[in-house]
Order: sequence, then C-alpha cells, then structure tokens
Amino acid sequence: MLIIAVSPLPTAAIIVALAVSGFLTGIVAPSRDMMVRKVAPVGAMGRAFGFVSTGFNIGSIIGPLLFAWIMDQALPRWVFGTSAVFMLITIALIVTTETNVLRRKQ
Repeated sequence: MLIIAVSPLPTAAIIVALAVSGFLTGIVAPSRDMMVRKVAPVGAMGRAFGFVSTGFNIGSIIGPLLFAWIMDQALPRWVFGTSAVFMLITIALIVTTETNVLRRKQ
C-alpha cells in the first residue's frame, strides 16, 4: 500500500500491487486466527473471537467514512498512505501482544 501511496505507478502496476496485497491479506488471516487463539484465556476463546470480529465490523464502518473524507479533500493517494499507517499500527500491536504473552508464560 505504501508503494501505491508514494510513487506514481501505471494502472497495471497498481492492479498488481493491490492483487499482491489481497493475496498477502489472505495468507495472514489464518495466522491472525491462531494468534487470537493463543492469547485467549482458557475458556474465553469465543469471547476473544467475538471481540476481534467486532473490531473488524467497527473498522468496516469507520474505514470507508475516513477514506471518503480523504477523497473529498482531493487526496486519493492518502487513502493508501492511511492504509499503510494502519497496517504498521497493527504490526506494532501484534508484536506487543506476542511479547506480553511470552512474558506471562514465563
């Protein structure tokens, strides 16, 4: 996403970049589910998945509104830049959570 945001790419390159992004997202989904399962307290896996699913639903509501506002500001490249920022925040949260889980198990 960051590549699309910061460089002028031809249409074909943008399509390929978005296809790769979608493919990688599909690869990450099972890993995400395993991480949720790993960090969920015993007997609370359903609640943990419910919490994660609710987060996706809220993001699915807020994301299009945020991106529409960005488009209204005539900054279409920032849609991709904002997506990249949220992806980096997600990575930071995953690393932080994994570190905390490992500390608790010691």
